[in-house]
Amino acid sequence: GNRDLNKIRFSSELSDEDMKRPIEDIKRPFWDPNAKSYKEHLEELKESHVATDSYTLDDLNTKAERLRWMLKHTLGCPDTFEFRREEIAYLEKIYGSYPPTGDTHESSPVPTTVIYHTNDVDVDTTKVTDEDVVNSFDHEINHPEGSLRQYLHHASIACILGNTIFVHGAIDRLTMRFVPSKQSIFDLPKSPPPSFAEPSTDITDGIMIDNVHEWVHSLNEYLRDGLKDFESRPHWNEERTSRGGEALLAIQNRPSMWGRSVVCNSYADGGVVATEDAEEQRKQALRVAEEELNPLAFEGIASNVFDQEPADWLLAHGIKRIVVGHKPTGDCPAVLSSAYTGVEVCSVDTSFARRRDISTGEKSNRFGANRGDAISLVEIAGSDCNYNRLEISGMLADGTEYSSTYPHIGSNEDSESGGSILGKKTVDGWWVKAVASDKYHLCRGKGRTVEYDTRSEEDVVICRQLLMR
Repeated sequence: GNRDLNKIRFSSELSDEDMKRPIEDIKRPFWDPNAKSYKEHLEELKESHVATDSYTLDDLNTKAERLRWMLKHTLGCPDTFEFRREEIAYLEKIYGSYPPTGDTHESSPVPTTVIYHTNDVDVDTTKVTDEDVVNSFDHEINHPEGSLRQYLHHASIACILGNTIFVHGAIDRLTMRFVPSKQSIFDLPKSPPPSFAEPSTDITDGIMIDNVHEWVHSLNEYLRDGLKDFESRPHWNEERTSRGGEALLAIQNRPSMWGRSVVCNSYADGGVVATEDAEEQRKQALRVAEEELNPLAFEGIASNVFDQEPADWLLAHGIKRIVVGHKPTGDCPAVLSSAYTGVEVCSVDTSFARRRDISTGEKSNRFGANRGDAISLVEIAGSDCNYNRLEISGMLADGTEYSSTYPHIGSNEDSESGGSILGKKTVDGWWVKAVASDKYHLCRGKGRTVEYDTRSEEDVVICRQLLMR
């Protein structure tokens, strides 16, 4: 995912050498004009209760504060620093120390305490210092036994299992066939934009590959080579013009890719995989990108899940299902039925699942401000990897349990009762997302505003106009 790759920046941007840079030189992230620069962040901190007037900006310029700024303003996770502090406290309680000591060289020592639930044990987070938190991030990406380092070595940008392809972002008209140049940089692109209406093989910043399986192989080779580059030179060069892993940072950033990031493009909007508002925003973004040569136009837009061109490309190579994450889709996965394009799309990110309780109107606070309110299990079940169906079960954010079984891909969906209306849009603009207590869980929305409804099967009328197959 984008945040996994983005964290390799910690090696260069939290290094002792980089900490000597003038505060004024550390600009806001180029892809987010609304984010604060590092200096603005420190000035805000100085004015807050955290620091008194006796502190200067140089006094506040620590690795811990640089990391807080990076997490909040460049990765969009403002609470992660304190979450990591709490996590370290629990790991120390479980294993006796964190990170693992050099004496044992064990990355996963035998637990000294078994914790079945965090409420079962008290931990003292005050004993975990800011320095401990910074060191933990350093360990996870820079040490060979670090969990993030190991995860990236076992990860893939794309993976095909039978008739299903997995990517973090989206396979759309812009990302299909495209493999970026390994010399890509994490910045606004210097190369001219590609043709957005009809992608061409005549590009200067990458290659186009027609075969889906070869495309996936090349994307994963891009990841492997990027990791080798990162590990061989994790810090900036003396001129601060080059560092290892730059291509990996580029592929997880839409402006750097001229909107062609299979890692960061997304179908999700308003808790579903398609909205009329998202369609208008996408058309506007493509116009701005082409007429004004502005790659920032691609930030935040949703891909066209109804586009037949990428669907036909996948179908020609035996791919009938896409599974993605990246952007939140409410309190259960959002699915596009294969009845629309022949390709089923399943978007499974349920972060930001917090919602108002249907009966009381009160917000749930069961597991925190946004995440953890809903639980989902996504399974692909069948006789083999090429004949199967989607089965999704779990608990909605209001505590309602659900279990949804989709038709086998390629079957006559209308002949299968119940599941045939899952993943389809109703005549009044709702999407059918789940079966809960013999009724259907529906959703509609815009951006991160999401509405829910519950209806019986006879009250769900599917809009047939969009069904192409």
